[in-house]
Amino acid sequence: LLALAVGQIESKEMSPRCRVWAEPSVVTAAASEFDDMEVFLSAAEKITQLPYPWKRYDLPCLPPSFPYGGTENPCVTFVTPTLLVGDKSLVDVVAHEIAHSWTGNLVTNLTWEHLWLNEGYIMWLQRKIMCAAKKDPLLFGFDAIGRFNDLKEDVRILSDD
Repeated sequence: LLALAVGQIESKEMSPRCRVWAEPSVVTAAASEFDDMEVFLSAAEKITQLPYPWKRYDLPCLPPSFPYGGTENPCVTFVTPTLLVGDKSLVDVVAHEIAHSWTGNLVTNLTWEHLWLNEGYIMWLQRKIMCAAKKDPLLFGFDAIGRFNDLKEDVRILSDD
C-alpha cells in the first residue's frame, strides 16, 4: 500500500514513534484529542505479545471533506476532523485502526467472504486496548452489549416482516 497526504499541514510529535499531522488550524486540537496513540500501541503490544511491526505510526487528520471516521494503512491512519470533539469520546476509532496492525495488516482472511471474521478480531482487540488505556475492564462488556443492542435494532429495522 502507498499512502500520501498532501497539503498545508503541520505535525506534532506524540512519542518517538507516533505523530499527528493536520492543517495548522486543527493540529493542536488533533494532538490533544489523539495523545493516547502511544498508550494504544503499547497496550496492543502487551495484549498480542507482539511488537508493533511497522516502526512508526502517523495519524493525518484530513480536511472535513474526508467522509470516513478512519482508514488504516500500515504505519498511518487517516482520520476525519469530525472525531475532534474535545472529550476523547471517539478515540476508539483510532484504537480500532491500530488494531488493524495486528489483525488485518499482519494476519488477515483469505477472501472477502470472511471479512466479518477479520473485523471481529479487530473489535475484540479494540475493546481490549480501550480497557487497558482507560484502566477499566468493564468497558469491554459495556461496549459489546451496546453494539449487540445496536445490531438487534438494525435487524429489527431491516427485517422483512
